[in-house]
Amino acid sequence: MRAVAAILGVACASLAASPLTAQHIVEGRVVDASDGMPIEDASVRVPGEDLLVGTDSTGYFRFEVSSDRPGVALEVEVIGFTPFKRTWVLPLARPVAIGLEREAVELEGIDVQVDRPTGWTARSLDYKVKFRVRSLMGIDRTATVSDLREFAHQEAELWDFLPRMGIFTFANGGFIASGRVPSPSYVIDDRGVVFDEFRSYPVRDICHLDVVTFPSPGATKGGLVMAYTCQFLRDVMTGKRTLSPFLPLGPVGN
Repeated sequence: MRAVAAILGVACASLAASPLTAQHIVEGRVVDASDGMPIEDASVRVPGEDLLVGTDSTGYFRFEVSSDRPGVALEVEVIGFTPFKRTWVLPLARPVAIGLEREAVELEGIDVQVDRPTGWTARSLDYKVKFRVRSLMGIDRTATVSDLREFAHQEAELWDFLPRMGIFTFANGGFIASGRVPSPSYVIDDRGVVFDEFRSYPVRDICHLDVVTFPSPGATKGGLVMAYTCQFLRDVMTGKRTLSPFLPLGPVGN
C-alpha cells in the first residue's frame, strides 16, 4: 500500500508540474511614440481569437496564453493613432514596449497631424464613446476601424456587417445578441435615426460601431446600435464638431 501511495504521489506531483497547466504571461505598456506618454484605453487584441484587453492609466496591459504556443500576435488600436501590429516569440524575456504613431487625419485634401490638444483629444473622444456604452449597463459588442476594413464588401449596407459581430439580424430591423431585440434604437454620429437611414450607410463610411443589449421589462431586451462615420470622428478630433455627452436617442425602429 505504501508503494502504491508513493506512486500516486509522484503521479500527482507530475501532473501539477505539467506544462499543460502553465501559462505564458504577455504584458507591456502602450505609449505615444513622440513623447513616451502612456496611452490609456488602447485596445490590445490577439487577432483571430476572443482575447481583448484595454490599457490602464499607465498604458499597462497583461493577459495569459497557453504555454504550448510559440508566439503571440498583437493588434493595438486607439482613436488618433495609427494601428499597430506585431508578433512576438514566447516566452517574453521582458514586458513589451509599444510606441504608437499619431495618425495623420485627411481633411478636405489637407493632411492634419493630430496633436495632443486639450479638451476633445483623440483619447478623450475614445473614452466618451466607450462611456456611452458603459452607461447603458448592458452587454456590448464593438467593431473598430480595423474590423470594419477587414470586411470584404465595403460597399455593402452597414446592416450587412452585423453578422460579422456574431449578431443574428432579421428584416424589420431587430436583432438577436444576448437576447432578442425586436425594436432597437439606432444612432449615427450624434443623431437618432430610423432603421432605413441607418442601414443606408455603406461599411466604408463607418470607423466605429457598437451594439448594446440591456435589460428591459418583459421577456425581450432593449437594444441600441451606435455607428460613427469616419468623417464625424475626424471632425471631432480636429475641433470642427463636438460629441454630446448624452445619448442622442431619437427615432426608434423603422
